[in-house]
Amino acid sequence: MENDQRLTPLPYSKDFQPVPIDYAAPYAPGYDDSLDSKRTIRQYANVVYKRLPIIMAITILVTAAAAIYMVRQPSVYRATSGMIIEPRKPAQTAAKESININFGDDQKYYNTQLKLLQNQDLMKRVVVSLGLHRDPNVFPEENRGIMGTVRGLFAGAPKATQSDNSLPIVSDNPSNDSRSAQVQLTPEEAARANTYSAILTSNLVVAQVPLTQIVEVSLLSTNPTIAPKVTDKVIELFIEEDRKRETAGAEQAYEDLKSSIEELRGTIAEQETGYITAMQNSGLPLQEKGNEVRASNLDGLLQAWREAQVETGRAQAQYNSAVSASNSGDIQVVVPDNKAIQDARTQNIKLQIDFDKRVEDVDKEIDKRNEDLKKELVTKADAHPNVLRLREQVAELQSQKQRIVDEGTNKIKTEGQARIKTAEREALTALRSQLSAAQTREARQRGAFEQAADQANFEGQAETKITSIKSELAQNRSLMDTYVQRQKQQELALSSERPDNIKVQNKAVTPTVPEGPQRTRNIMIALFLSLGAGIGLAFLLDYLDDSVRSSDDITRHLGLPTLALIPHYQLGEKRKLLPGANGNGDSPGSAIIQMGEGTTPMAEAYRHLRTSLLFSSAGKPPQTILVTSSQPSEGKTTTAINTAITLAQGDADVVIIDCDLRRPRLHSHFGLDNQRGLTNYLSGDKATEGLIRTYPDLPRLKIITSGPIPPNPAELLSSNEMRNLLQFLSGKFKHVIIDSPPAISFTDASILATLVDGVVLVAMAGKSSIHLMRQFKHRVGNIGARIYGVVLNGIKAGSTEYYYYGSGYYNYYSKPSDDESTPIMDDTRDR
Repeated sequence: MENDQRLTPLPYSKDFQPVPIDYAAPYAPGYDDSLDSKRTIRQYANVVYKRLPIIMAITILVTAAAAIYMVRQPSVYRATSGMIIEPRKPAQTAAKESININFGDDQKYYNTQLKLLQNQDLMKRVVVSLGLHRDPNVFPEENRGIMGTVRGLFAGAPKATQSDNSLPIVSDNPSNDSRSAQVQLTPEEAARANTYSAILTSNLVVAQVPLTQIVEVSLLSTNPTIAPKVTDKVIELFIEEDRKRETAGAEQAYEDLKSSIEELRGTIAEQETGYITAMQNSGLPLQEKGNEVRASNLDGLLQAWREAQVETGRAQAQYNSAVSASNSGDIQVVVPDNKAIQDARTQNIKLQIDFDKRVEDVDKEIDKRNEDLKKELVTKADAHPNVLRLREQVAELQSQKQRIVDEGTNKIKTEGQARIKTAEREALTALRSQLSAAQTREARQRGAFEQAADQANFEGQAETKITSIKSELAQNRSLMDTYVQRQKQQELALSSERPDNIKVQNKAVTPTVPEGPQRTRNIMIALFLSLGAGIGLAFLLDYLDDSVRSSDDITRHLGLPTLALIPHYQLGEKRKLLPGANGNGDSPGSAIIQMGEGTTPMAEAYRHLRTSLLFSSAGKPPQTILVTSSQPSEGKTTTAINTAITLAQGDADVVIIDCDLRRPRLHSHFGLDNQRGLTNYLSGDKATEGLIRTYPDLPRLKIITSGPIPPNPAELLSSNEMRNLLQFLSGKFKHVIIDSPPAISFTDASILATLVDGVVLVAMAGKSSIHLMRQFKHRVGNIGARIYGVVLNGIKAGSTEYYYYGSGYYNYYSKPSDDESTPIMDDTRDR
């Protein structure tokens, strides 16, 4: 394979000068989503049409199952018996004494009777009376269970074991209610009786004929022979039970009265004995005036106790005041008449007067010596013996005075205080004695009152007990008379006739015409319900489906144009298989279309993509184009290859670069080795031999494979070498197509989006997520890159958009023309 020598050698990064690139304005990151919730009737019809097989399958299956089930359901017959329920009649014993205000419209009574007719216990007695519990095949269809019912839909009809007009399971001599109540059932028969009674009760209908006293009892059953016998037996047993209920109350009341009278007689006898014993043991004097005597005695003792309490309080208060005054030194205020305190104060005053007199005598003697000293000092000097002697005498007298003052003051104070304290103690002792005497009197009076109160309480309790016994005895005697009277009345009620207000109006007739089930109606209901459920499921699946289905989804959810719609690959379509392809369409080489067949739907789709790209930007066609997808396996590599081929077929120099450095596939599609490629150049290897290769079938198409897979693809793609390489290739080639990894999984596509003129987003119909595509659109818009539009792959037959590139278009242009004047151009050109 030859190399294009005009591109070698490639320059180093430092040789490039920044050249401003005129990029078209990018799309705004947001878009108008106002149409997201608006759908036309055609779109709703498309949702239903798309999932029409599921809707039809659900409708057919459910309707068929309902039809089979209804056909398999046995016919249901109705048997009806009637009876007359008249109002309750008053008892004969009370008819003359009471006024009957019930005129036959007691609705509560009728409602009660209707409920009693639908009692399962009554139906169980009916089953036992008729002997139905002995046959396990009375209701075979009710014992099959859910799985048995499902199996019965497709199984044959059960074989009849008995004649339609015979009923061997019903006893010829059905036992009456008393006998049936005493029938001993085995556990199997008891369980069978409970089951049968539940089935019959659920199918029993009891209703009162409006504006009448007639009650109809109907039974729906698959056995027309059992139904009338059951309804007749229900009425028969109900009338017997009603009569028992009417008389059971009177009998029970009579028995209760009888037992109550016997019990009351024993109680009266015990009370009489207790009354006599209490009278003998009480010892109460003056039974008639006992309460007045006790009250008067207690009143006197209470008055004496209260007077003692007042005296004690007064003595306590005087004593407490004296103690408080003694502590403050002014006890005489509290006890001014106390003689001991007065005598002590008088003695203290007398001693103070004597002391003052002694001090005054010494002061007079001192004054006299001072006068003599002054006279001597007039005629004599200070050192004269008389002067000195007089001075010594004055000093001696002053010293004596000081001793008298010190000793006298201390003695008077000490002895006076001791005398006062002694007097105060005597006064407090006297007050304490008075308080103790008052407390003693109070305690004595309280004891006398409490003793009298205890005695009065004991006597009062004894008297109250005797009075209670007497009152209870009188009440029980009165109650005994009432019970005896009621017992006589109950005997009369029991001797009267049994109630006969319920009578049989008509017996049931064996039905011959079935009443149900409503097969046609139920089948139609199942049809419409299943159809509605199928349509609802279709819209639910459509709501949960996040995949791209048509170009309308791209416009409505992403706000991006659809560049091309690539039809789904048809098995009959020819493709170019390069060396290494296995020919089954699964090899990597099958991604390249056979451009020789120029009228195939897929070839026309890629030509339409080429046209959309060339007119996607104003001023000039895009030069560097990034082809990516949001998820793997959406056809981005196939789209990139065929886009490059169609551009090269338009007489333009095109180079395609495999920038998927994580899972490169471009070399396998073209049957090239991948030993050297883009990663070698980006890693610093400037030897360009074998970097740019030529596709032999299309010389204008050049290929740059990825090279060895690096450990850091993102760092290599974001390097200056990658930017300079794209700048260089843009100057040499008219179009540069770049294949990149999935956009959401890796950052490689976001990095490359900032280096190219625009991005082509590839989506797979029915697979690509709108959410992921919207996320990538916002990411690309945030970094300032531009998205030209979306290429929608995998448009399958049956969709509205398939017709343009599908079989209709292909068949129209592939038909031979009838006009032989216009020749067909041979597409064999020198490549």
